[in-house]
Parts: sequence; C-alpha cells; structure tokens
Amino acid sequence: MTAQTHLGTVEQMVLAVDDLSRSGLEWGVREEDPPGVFLTDRDLKLMALLHDVNFLAARQLLMLGWGASQRRAGQQRLKELHDTGYLDRFRPVRAFGRAEWIYRVGAQGYRTLVAQRLVPGRRGYTPAVITSIGYAEHDLQLAALVLHLADKASHHSSGGLIERMPFSWQGPRSGRIDIDEGEDFERSVAAKLAPGTRLHVEQSRRGYLEPDATLIGGSGAERWAVLIEYDRTERPHKQIDRLRRYDWWLLEGWREAHFATHAIPPVVIYLTARSGPLRGLIEAADQTFSAWHGRRDAGPREGTHPAREQVMFTSRERALSGDWTMECAPSLPRVLREYPNVCSPGSVAYDLPAMFGRGGERA
Repeated sequence: MTAQTHLGTVEQMVLAVDDLSRSGLEWGVREEDPPGVFLTDRDLKLMALLHDVNFLAARQLLMLGWGASQRRAGQQRLKELHDTGYLDRFRPVRAFGRAEWIYRVGAQGYRTLVAQRLVPGRRGYTPAVITSIGYAEHDLQLAALVLHLADKASHHSSGGLIERMPFSWQGPRSGRIDIDEGEDFERSVAAKLAPGTRLHVEQSRRGYLEPDATLIGGSGAERWAVLIEYDRTERPHKQIDRLRRYDWWLLEGWREAHFATHAIPPVVIYLTARSGPLRGLIEAADQTFSAWHGRRDAGPREGTHPAREQVMFTSRERALSGDWTMECAPSLPRVLREYPNVCSPGSVAYDLPAMFGRGGERA
C-alpha cells in the first residue's frame, strides 16, 4: 500500500464525519441468536478507547484496529461485536445511499471492560438515549483530528493505528482531572518551583477539568502532555469558567497531580471548528487569565503568567490543512499593558506531528 493511498484513506475518514446528515437516525438491528465471539486483545483495546471517547465512526474504528488493508475483515468483526451486544451502532437516515455506522460501547461491552479491569466501574455506564446525530458530531470530529495527527506522526504507514500511535490517547472519561487526587508524586524538575516563589491565584479558580482529549507523548521520565478542548459553540463567554479553571490548574494544580512527573509542563490547546471565531476566544482568554507566580519581592510585571504561555489557540480546519501555527493570549494582563484594550496575540509554531514523531513509538 502506498503512502498516497493511505493518506487518501485518512482524508476520506475526516470528510466522512464532517458530512453527517441532520436527518433522523437508524439503529442497527442485531441478528437473532448470533454465535458467540471470543474477544481478542484488539477487541478489548478498541472497546476501552470507544468507551473513553464516547463515539467513533466505522471508518475510524477500522483505521484504528485493522488499517486500510484489512477493511473487510474489520467490518465483519464490528458486525459480530454489534450482534453480540458488545457494541451499539446507529447512523443518519439518507434519502440515497447508506450512511456510515457510528459506534458506542453497549451494555455488554461495558460489563466486560469492568470485569477485565480496563475501565473503572465506580461511576457506572448507562447508554444515553440519542435522537440526533448532534450528540455524536463533536466527538467524531475531534476523533478525526486525533487520528489525523497520529497518522502523520506515526513511523509506519500500515497496520492498525491503535498499535502504532506515538502517544497515549485519553478521552474525557479517563482524562478527567479531579483537584483532590490524594496521591503523592515524585515531582520532576519542571514541576518544582524555585525556593521563595509565591503563587498568586488572582481571579482563577479551583475546579475539576474534563479535557476533550489528552495526548501523552514520550515515556518514563520523558513524558509530556497536551490537553485539547474542542469548542464548536462560537460563543467565547461560555468558556470563561473553564478558562478560569485552567488558569489556576496551570499555575498550581498540575504540580499536585500525576502531570508533576512529566518532563515539561502540560500544554492546553483550544480548538475552534473554524478559524473565524478564534479572535473572540483569544480576547476572552485575555480578559480571564490573571494567575501568576514570582519571587517574593516581585510584582506581576516581573512574574510568570503560566496560562498565557501554555494555552494555545488554533482551529481544527487549520490543523487539518497542515498549518500548526497557533496563537496565545498577550504575555501580560491588560492592566499591565500600555494599551489595555488592544489584544495582540502572540504566534508560535507548535508542530504536534513532528513533536510526537520525534518521540518514536509509544512505550
């Protein structure tokens, strides 16, 4: 299989989830009394990821589990997992042709994952009643970008992507950040503050976070993390509370969690669906970010404002086009600038495929 053929497969996968019909839904009908299946390691890995990220389209699961060369075998296996209750599937109704199936973990699949200790059972799982494709659209579009990134960064062009991803992919369930984890961690050099440093929380606030995706590259002491928030609302004011929580977490919270073992501080990437709404979101962040740290005798102008350095903004359409230029809020809060009402974002090249690719295969 040539690289060009594989790239075409990835592009088709992206286009498929961007062209979902807004009409009614058709649910998959299971065969009566289907033969039992022996679950493979690949089945369990795919189901665990699917449970974590909520929804994946058939083409995404095929890319993860089998790659382009085993498409027919993958389709048959997904049908078997559906018919035996491990997976549920639905698709938009079309006037012409058949739409692609969208999958989620079924009740039987969840029970199996808990029994295998691949997901925690303490929160339970009840498949939601879905009446519109809109329930899944956000997750499918984000998954398409993550798979696009993984494919670009991978050192190989064949086989199931789940085995060759150069990072670990956590969805909103396993990637949830609670502020009271109650564990002790051996902090890396990056997580330690210089003696005498004071933390100024200002208008930031403590609170849990639930990133849409968490990508962890490297291994051992060289691990590092990128947290992704995908905002399709085009309403920056709806992100204010979450931005305040990230403002506090990047100042203090990450140093008290497992991220404190990483080689570098985490980065947060805010994605909009289109490039147009980026400006408004950056201005909202500029108005919101206030936390800083510095020497005991230093003022905010001499201090470090972590969120202004570690939160980046770009659009999904920009990333899919191969443009990994991102923007940041101005380095100083408005009250410290000569022209406080002028928001001039900074720009940085943050080439995620190259960065993850340099780390080699996932440990």
